[in-house]
Amino acid sequence: MKEKVFNNVIFVCLVILLLLFSLKSFLISFGIIRIEYLLKVLNENLYLVYSSPIHQIIFGLIGFFIFFVALFLIWLKQKMGQQLSYVKVSTDSGEIRISMLSLEQIILNILDGVEGVRKIKPKIEVQKSGDIKTILELIITKDCNIPNTANLIQEMLKEELPKISGVEIKEIKINVDKIEYD
Repeated sequence: MKEKVFNNVIFVCLVILLLLFSLKSFLISFGIIRIEYLLKVLNENLYLVYSSPIHQIIFGLIGFFIFFVALFLIWLKQKMGQQLSYVKVSTDSGEIRISMLSLEQIILNILDGVEGVRKIKPKIEVQKSGDIKTILELIITKDCNIPNTANLIQEMLKEELPKISGVEIKEIKINVDKIEYD
């Protein structure tokens, strides 16, 4: 399952749980649900949970799922806080912020027309130290010399990107995802 789809499923589940909880809270607070009925339902459901091992397992899985969602949301918040959506470049006159999307487009323009490369998908990461790392996902042709092409791409980026954007990349990783045999 792709990360975006997974995140959306988790989000929808969390929203449904919050809606159910808030609806019950609203109904209880205005007396629409009577305390007697609430206690009766609660006692019946507790009896149902303890009536068989299958029900206990199901209840335990539901609790585990909610716990997992909470941990996932904490992890996602941590991950989002670490990622910057831009890179700062300091000049004599001030500061320039270049978005990650713009840097990715600059990389694609620099590497446009590299022989043997069909498609490039760049991903830029800003490390905690402030260094910039890029990971390039490549689709290449069958007659491409991978080491030579990778070296050429790395040299082109190290040379051209600072000229255009003022951004220096400390690390360039290249992943060959697919070789086309057309």
